[in-house]
Amino acid sequence: MKCTITYFLVFFLLVSCRHDFERPTWETDISTPLIHTSLDFTNIINDTILKFDTLNDNSLKLLFQKEIINYSFDSLINLKPISTTKNVKLETINFSNTTITNSVTLGNLISSIDFGTFLLPNGGTAIIPAYSDLLNNVFPIDANEYFEEMIFTEGNIELIIENGLPTDLSNVVIELRNAGQSNNIITMNIPTLVSGESKTTTQSLANQTLFGNLEVEIISADIVGTSPNAVTIDYSDALTSKIIIRDIELQEGVAIFPSQEIFDEDTVVAFDIGEVKLKRVLVAEGGVEVVGVSTIQDTLKIEYKIPGTTFNGQPFEFYYELPPAPEGGSITETKLFDFSGYLIDMTGKYGDTINTIYTESRGWIDSSGVITHISLEDSVFNTITIKEIIPDKAWGYMGKDTVYENQELDFSNFSSFNGQFDLKFTEVKLLTENFIGANADIKINNFKSINDQSEIELNSDILSSIININAASENLNSGHEVNSSTIELVFDEKNSNIDELIENKPKTIGVDFEILLNPNDNQEDGFLFRNYGIKSELQIEIPLSFSGSNIILKDTLDVSFSIDNIQQGSLSLLVQNSYPIDAEIKMILMDENNLALENLFSEQIVQASEVDAFGKTISSTSSELHFPFNNISESLLSCKKIAFEVKLDTQPSNQFITIYDYYTMDLKLVAKFNYYLE
Repeated sequence: MKCTITYFLVFFLLVSCRHDFERPTWETDISTPLIHTSLDFTNIINDTILKFDTLNDNSLKLLFQKEIINYSFDSLINLKPISTTKNVKLETINFSNTTITNSVTLGNLISSIDFGTFLLPNGGTAIIPAYSDLLNNVFPIDANEYFEEMIFTEGNIELIIENGLPTDLSNVVIELRNAGQSNNIITMNIPTLVSGESKTTTQSLANQTLFGNLEVEIISADIVGTSPNAVTIDYSDALTSKIIIRDIELQEGVAIFPSQEIFDEDTVVAFDIGEVKLKRVLVAEGGVEVVGVSTIQDTLKIEYKIPGTTFNGQPFEFYYELPPAPEGGSITETKLFDFSGYLIDMTGKYGDTINTIYTESRGWIDSSGVITHISLEDSVFNTITIKEIIPDKAWGYMGKDTVYENQELDFSNFSSFNGQFDLKFTEVKLLTENFIGANADIKINNFKSINDQSEIELNSDILSSIININAASENLNSGHEVNSSTIELVFDEKNSNIDELIENKPKTIGVDFEILLNPNDNQEDGFLFRNYGIKSELQIEIPLSFSGSNIILKDTLDVSFSIDNIQQGSLSLLVQNSYPIDAEIKMILMDENNLALENLFSEQIVQASEVDAFGKTISSTSSELHFPFNNISESLLSCKKIAFEVKLDTQPSNQFITIYDYYTMDLKLVAKFNYYLE
């Protein structure tokens, strides 16, 4: 307890007649109160890990609580980054069948004959005479709306001649070739082509090159005529040629490519995490990075799915596009997708594996309607990296792990009790809680009390056996998501020497322990939540019933002095004591840096309270302690704090006394100064 008290001295200057050459002086006694405070055990010991509790009889119990084990086992589940790369070359370019049609009408033929339209008018009836070499001509075939150039590894081309004219044809010779070239792709020789019939010739396109500008040349085609029969003249009747390109496998081409599926694959990503067998993981942090590289000069669309990875019931999936690559180059795109909050099923597509993520990926080209270059040498590199996954929760078999810890816990509050004391009763509890869905074994190898002079080890049969603690359970219907499993070990003076450890006034408590997770290797349906683990807390309960001598308690209060020229004086401490203990009090004047300026002693002691036959206070006693001093004016001016050292002695030494919550020691500090005034 700290309190700041500034005292004020009020002086009355007595003014009287004086000779011009006199300099008057006075010596005066001044008495003023400085401090009024109350001390008890609950404010003498001021520490966040120590507290007092009241028993049923209103006596005090000192409580010490400190965590000695807090291990989360998060390192058990380390899902390191893992990548899969698809390097897909275009094994085939699925080009749909293409049909190109060209016709020579009867009207075209008749108009090329002198007086033809007069002799054979459209809609009339006439005998068509025989003609030779009437159809000799080259007809261009424009396929550029489909392709500009195609080089085939496989495929066929069909040339179909349909005679839609009202007369038979004979000696028909037709050639198909790339425009302006001499090498024929197809040559057809048809001795007779009856009206209304068609003839087909098929040619392999393997290792052939086809351009968008083709030509069909009719080398010869004689009109047989209809004599002696007259026929109806219909100028729309035609000799038709059809070119069908089918069953194509391209090596490369410049064309409008139809929709293509480039790849459609299922992939299983397996994590190497030792003995751990994960079935499900809720992701705290992590994600998927996709790097796509394409040389295809068309937009590549990619869809990626992890059916067993869901967020609010919706499966994880993403879609992105790789723009067309520049001619002779490639295009690269990198995308990052967040996994946070997703629940991952680690049992695979059919639920029969562990530590795996099942993925589906598909890449395709939609027909853009734009002529582009594409080749079987084109490829797609698609690298998918599952970034490091930090689980928030994990379910499955958590594996086996052993943790060894050796640490010293601060216990300096007890070491601050100077003197010797004997505790009537001490109880130490080791409370261990398991928040993991797996059994654990805990073994305490050593537990000892340590101060500057000695070490005392805890001796107890409890330490000779392994402490088994059951697995925790999930609590799905509460804000507390884990129901911990708890085990409590109690050490007292009957089963151990625990009282000796506390009476040793330790500065530290040394603990050496080990934890074995899954000792029976059978927790297949366990769980591990982030920031949850195994905790052990040391709880020490000391009912304040003790005997002892030279026990020193300390407390410090803030003060402020503002006077000087003090020749001599004393400080008087008026004490009202309800503790059944005699006490000696020493005062120390200190500056703002806690540096001692003066030590003040008194020859008087604080008298113990009056007690009944059971040693319980029935009335407090009053004591006055005097602390005389000389020439400490400078120390008082520098004094910012006063420390009290209270030395306690229980009498007789073999008799235990009990401290109750209403016991106090009221202190009033009064200053008496002989002050010199000029």
